[in-house]
Amino acid sequence: MKSPQRLGHLVEVFQGNQPLVEGLVALFLEHTPQLLAELLMLVREGRINEFHGVAFRLKSNLRVLGFPEIRNQVEAIGVSLRAGKTASELEPALNALELSLLEACHQLSASH
Repeated sequence: MKSPQRLGHLVEVFQGNQPLVEGLVALFLEHTPQLLAELLMLVREGRINEFHGVAFRLKSNLRVLGFPEIRNQVEAIGVSLRAGKTASELEPALNALELSLLEACHQLSASH
């Protein structure tokens, strides 16, 4: 789904409250790159216990703005970590998550 459509859907979900949607998008754009960087660092450093808190915040943000496919990527990484996969085994998934999130931020910022 393209961002203008996504934003239109959000305005509809939030009953026409455009300022609320704009605020949510601004917060997403402000915090998501930091959360992504922290999440990637924690996985790559093997700090799995700390990963789950950051993953929870990131998934919550993704849920609010309607990015279930990216939320599922974060969830899949968490499942793989709990199953004992190493950071090096997860590198392709981490790279894919990074690309997806950066693209989502780019789309939102272009239409914001």
